[in-house]
Amino acid sequence: MAFIIKQRVINTVIPDNDDNGLQDSIKVFKKGTVDSLSVRVNITHSYSGDLEISLTAPSGKSAVLHGRAGGSKDNIELVFDGAVVKDFAGEKAKGKWTITVKDFAPRDEGTLNNWSLRMDCTDKTSEIYIPEGEGKSLVSKQSCTEAGTIKGIEASVDIEHSYIGDLVVTLKGPGASVVLHDREAGSKKDLKKSYKKALAAFIGTKAKGEWSLEVADYAPRDSGRIRGWNIDLSL
Repeated sequence: MAFIIKQRVINTVIPDNDDNGLQDSIKVFKKGTVDSLSVRVNITHSYSGDLEISLTAPSGKSAVLHGRAGGSKDNIELVFDGAVVKDFAGEKAKGKWTITVKDFAPRDEGTLNNWSLRMDCTDKTSEIYIPEGEGKSLVSKQSCTEAGTIKGIEASVDIEHSYIGDLVVTLKGPGASVVLHDREAGSKKDLKKSYKKALAAFIGTKAKGEWSLEVADYAPRDSGRIRGWNIDLSL
């Protein structure tokens, strides 16, 4: 199961020359094991070399994302992924994930504007199979806890199936519903695709609430399952 815990907008001042720094947390409610993650950070600061940014997992494991690099460059708008966060692979997703920003010098004051956490996780305790036959469907649900109006959206799905022309796939949000795949592509195997332009109906609707992916299989014999899906929201 892949999922997104999207942006925390906090617009909070980072204390100058303070060992405790500024801390903010995102709480993950879904169970699963982290395969990979990335952290997007947006900080206004006139001297990025003053700053140290770290992420702490619910288990207490911590990693430095930004270690006073950048010298006199203004601001930090970066996505931290790959090697810098590799040690979080295998961690349990559920719980409180905390970002800490420390400013090790006086005078240059900064603000943590927003940050977001993306996780790709596997729930190894279950296989989610798609029931066959007209009128039957599999519904996988996620919850967005951040309030705001959607300005941009991208969704991706990863569905294992030996004949995707049997499938109808629908994405439903708090304010709209869009059919992503409608019995197309005939005998092609597996549906692994990202969608952006097709999701225009979600622009201007509310983000907070329940999101679901519904997959219906309209023919017998060819079985399938949802391997993962996620949504990227810009608010």
